[in-house]
Amino acid sequence: MGAEQCTKAARMGADARADDGSVTAMSVLGPLLLAQTVRALMATEPSGEPDDVTVRPTEVRFVEARQLETVVRGRPWVPHKRVATVSKGTRFVVRGEVDSRDDEGCHGKVWYAVWPFGYLCSEHVRTSERPPDVGTALPVPEGKRLPVAYAIVRTEGAPSYASIEDAQADVPEQALTHGMSLVIARGIDVGAQSFVQTAEGKLVRREDVGYMGQGSAWRGVDIEAERTGPLLGWTRQTKTAVRSTPSREAPVIRTVGRRERVPLLEPDAAIRPLWWRVGEDAWIEADDLNEVHVVEPPPGVLSEFRLAAGNDQWFDVDVGEQVIVAYRGTSPQHATLVSSGRGSPTPLGNYPVWAKVAIMDMANQEYEDKPYMVQGVPWVMLFQGHNALHGAYWHDGFGKRRSHGCVNLAPLDARWMFEWAGPSLPEGWTGYLPSELGRSPVVHVRDSSQPPGSTFTQQRPIGPPDREAERAKAEAAAERRAALADALPEVSADAAERWEGRADGTVPRVEAPPSPPLRPHGG
Repeated sequence: MGAEQCTKAARMGADARADDGSVTAMSVLGPLLLAQTVRALMATEPSGEPDDVTVRPTEVRFVEARQLETVVRGRPWVPHKRVATVSKGTRFVVRGEVDSRDDEGCHGKVWYAVWPFGYLCSEHVRTSERPPDVGTALPVPEGKRLPVAYAIVRTEGAPSYASIEDAQADVPEQALTHGMSLVIARGIDVGAQSFVQTAEGKLVRREDVGYMGQGSAWRGVDIEAERTGPLLGWTRQTKTAVRSTPSREAPVIRTVGRRERVPLLEPDAAIRPLWWRVGEDAWIEADDLNEVHVVEPPPGVLSEFRLAAGNDQWFDVDVGEQVIVAYRGTSPQHATLVSSGRGSPTPLGNYPVWAKVAIMDMANQEYEDKPYMVQGVPWVMLFQGHNALHGAYWHDGFGKRRSHGCVNLAPLDARWMFEWAGPSLPEGWTGYLPSELGRSPVVHVRDSSQPPGSTFTQQRPIGPPDREAERAKAEAAAERRAALADALPEVSADAAERWEGRADGTVPRVEAPPSPPLRPHGG
């Protein structure tokens, strides 16, 4: 679809009538934003109709999703991969309809071909007189940094109730783990007791949780640079010494606080400097800085097709310095601090983004023994298996390794990266999976702290998790846990009898043998 067709689609939306019969109040900016979004989406998806699909004209102009999660598919039949998911109420411009080829998926009903791409089963939508809304996939309330409210579980074993009736009867559905985070919809009183209700409708006692605020206020910086090489640094310590010469014996002329931005003007050595000059007769040790260096696009991050299509975005993640730089071709756009994997290091390599998800829950994998769960992780770009660039509202440790393998970003930076990286998702879209990874922005992960020649290697395959590999890990974990269970000391009948007879009703703890070390995992 060309620019003219994009503008035409936007114009159709502007001319549509609202439900009350009045002309829809869309400003001049609205159609332009819609056209821009459609162009971005089309740049990452193959243009034109597939040879095996025949689209005929229809009088239906707009449709609206009527399921909580409605799937947009790459072809009008099932099975075929989904290319997007949208929430209930999301509207589309219809470009035609397609007959079902069988009774699978849409029960023989017609499919709608929609802008900017893809197909919707007519059973999953209703016709509408209103055009699509203009906005971003995960809007943030004015004056806030986060899209929703979060709370952390303070009490180990805090009961969670499935309904108000269950809370009244004190019949919990599950026990929550200390440190879990929840998305909170509202506060609610049940009798004389106060609860919070999660986005899933569960109830948790107010005393068992603590609100988490708006997350870190940290934000990186938009940058321009005409040459490659050192650009700037952020100080790592709360009191970073600035000395008059590049020596620990030199006088301290002043101290600067954490995350102060300084220019990298001159190194004390050509290779792996120990000091940087940051002003006139002002030097800071390299180990006290998170350094940003502008680099040329490395092999593999830009293809000829992507350059020709104008889709030249990519990310440079330096886990050695704990920084990320977003690029358009050779031009840096934005730099900031990150927190990459600590126990499970973020894998080095070139990885095209294989999914964009507006907001999602994250938890340990079935084969991992240490449980964790965070709800409502915002602005997620999955780039390798379970690893992603995403917002982190639960800490302010950016500039240091911290995650389970993902690349954590402060909320303001995560939102910027998500909305900047193509394609920009329209309002109501909850997820996008590119049909061809060769069209997707690439995340380049390197480690500048390693010796020359060892800073980059392709450590993992690209794309989503391999199902067979995941199954093998789960089976190995089950075998390991079974072996540990078998190694537990047997309890005699007499001992069991004595335990049952304890006056306080408690059961003595049996110490298990120590677990064998786990292999690092980047999920």
